[in-house]
Amino acid sequence: MNDAEARQLRVVIADDDAFTLSLVSGGLEAKGFAVTAATSVAQALEAVRTVDPHAVVSDLNFGTVETGSELLQRVAEEFPWVGLVVLTSHRSPELAVANPEKIPPGAVYLVKSQLGRIDDLAEAVHRAIAGQTENDDDLFDDERPDDGVPTVTAAQADVLRMLAEGASTRALAEARGTTVRAVETMLNRLFVALGLDTGENANPRVAAVTMWQRGGIRVR
Repeated sequence: MNDAEARQLRVVIADDDAFTLSLVSGGLEAKGFAVTAATSVAQALEAVRTVDPHAVVSDLNFGTVETGSELLQRVAEEFPWVGLVVLTSHRSPELAVANPEKIPPGAVYLVKSQLGRIDDLAEAVHRAIAGQTENDDDLFDDERPDDGVPTVTAAQADVLRMLAEGASTRALAEARGTTVRAVETMLNRLFVALGLDTGENANPRVAAVTMWQRGGIRVR
């Protein structure tokens, strides 16, 4: 599909990060898409109902109770003809949100660090609109091996996500219904899995959160 044909396509982009939102919006507009930007789930839903887009491109973690998972689920339920694209920093959705199961199975899943150019995102949008959502291309295949990318369990991913949200050890224990000592053991195992220094002068919590922010972790 060429740029002239893309001018007929409307896309809602949802991301709470202003820089990413501007970059993605500008890139897709340059490719001929009519873009409506939103910084929250509520704004995105309002935009979808207003502009009747062909596709929605959404981040997963908005830094609030509402998540991109819920946004995409709502869109899939109310507007099943709309193509859905996840654009996130995380190789595994469990690292981004507590409810990854809400992501519709037909959504195209993209990792920001794996996008080489805006054409890759434009192609993903075209594929989502056409219903070609199987990630058979190397760029979009989250199952391909990533040399050197540390892996964690789903439980460790949940703990790491809450740690990145600022949860204390006691808060983690309460959320998981366990003891502080058990959480400390889990954290230590998490840090080891990430290959982090847990020595006396180290700060593995900060290092782990930094890795989470950079999307340098996968859930096995």
